[in-house]
Amino acid sequence: MANPFHLVVATLLCSPLVEPFSPSPIASRTLHSPHALKSTASAEDEVDCIVIGSGISGLSCAALLAATGRTVRVFEKHYEIGGCAHEFYVDMNGKTVTSSALSKSEARRDLFHFEAGPSLYSGLSEERTPNPLKHIYQMIEEEPEWITYDQWGAFLPEAPEGYQLSIGAENFCKILETYGGKEAVNDWEMLAEKLRPMAGGIKGIPHAAIRGDWGILLTLILKYPMSFVNVLKYAPAFSAPFNLDELGVKNSFLRNYLDMLAFLLQGLPADETLTVVMAYMVEDFFRENAVMDFPKGGSGELISALARGVTKRKGCSIEISTPVEEVLIENGRAVGVKLAKSGRIVRAKQAVVSNADLFNTYNFVPKGVHQLFDEERNKFLGATAKPEDGSVPYCKSFMHLHLGVKADLIPDDAPPQWTVVQDWNKGIDAIGNVVVVSVGSKLDRKQ
Repeated sequence: MANPFHLVVATLLCSPLVEPFSPSPIASRTLHSPHALKSTASAEDEVDCIVIGSGISGLSCAALLAATGRTVRVFEKHYEIGGCAHEFYVDMNGKTVTSSALSKSEARRDLFHFEAGPSLYSGLSEERTPNPLKHIYQMIEEEPEWITYDQWGAFLPEAPEGYQLSIGAENFCKILETYGGKEAVNDWEMLAEKLRPMAGGIKGIPHAAIRGDWGILLTLILKYPMSFVNVLKYAPAFSAPFNLDELGVKNSFLRNYLDMLAFLLQGLPADETLTVVMAYMVEDFFRENAVMDFPKGGSGELISALARGVTKRKGCSIEISTPVEEVLIENGRAVGVKLAKSGRIVRAKQAVVSNADLFNTYNFVPKGVHQLFDEERNKFLGATAKPEDGSVPYCKSFMHLHLGVKADLIPDDAPPQWTVVQDWNKGIDAIGNVVVVSVGSKLDRKQ
């Protein structure tokens, strides 16, 4: 639509959800490659691999399998692909319009285009990068177009009026000195000196090179020997939690700021984040010409590129509004799935992969079918699958508020992303304490 509005997504932490909301599915639809439409009925009932769930991980797995020449079927219970990173459309009357009901010419006419899930991306516009999603795009030869930007804003207890600066080490030090003093800068430089050597090994090894058999000698050790030695050197520290006391960070502003960055990165406070993750993040601050990335057309294009990596291959397809009821087990291995609504059986010659959450994945296999699977289910979920009876607690949830805001109400020079922290003393993960605002239409006016 013409742009009298900016489309805003505000994200804040709320209480744990007992049951995730799942919209009622619309009519089932299959996304095929041109070749798949010519398949016979019997061929459609058996493929090499089945993937349950079309989130980023599920579609990445499916696209890589398809790239090796395997036939792949993806089953998604929602009417939109993408899992937690899906996009959706709402008309002027507030009614949801499914993407399957739209043609390309209609997709942005008199409709609000919203996106769920992540909105901060980096390391995707460069050709040489440690970002594993970029590697997948390169391997499947499908990728979004990228828009780059370097502006970030924040409203913090020390800066209630807010600030906006380019990302990068120099400006980060300006923020530290302004709101935390010289001590904050000194602590940061000391921390960076300890963590940056660790990052050399992490960033020097592509995730695709890591494997669980002796082939790792060829894909990792022989190809990236120096990075591998670096990882071995710092391996104990990698798996340890990020302990600011042990690392000697005393400045309260820097401690709070690192807490916020860890929370924005993966939804956990710094002391619940692995040191390896923080080392990766710290190194990003020192990257020359550091920028953030945004897919042209919105975050849904991340998913569309992965989906194309599946559907362009012969014999590969994605079925939406198609929930799986059961994973079929024979002789101790998964051999197919039974679909919930139709009862249809689709068999897999090589593998069944679940991209569903832990609870639903275990529920795909009835109790008593596989002893070791039952033991693992009880280990992680407990006998009743309730948090108090199992070892895997519920995660806190993020509430997404999607708004259409008149464009003239947001200043032209406002950053496309900003964060609001109300009170450091409450804890960074306190309910409603942190709000992350993303205005994708400031980056791509055609959204």
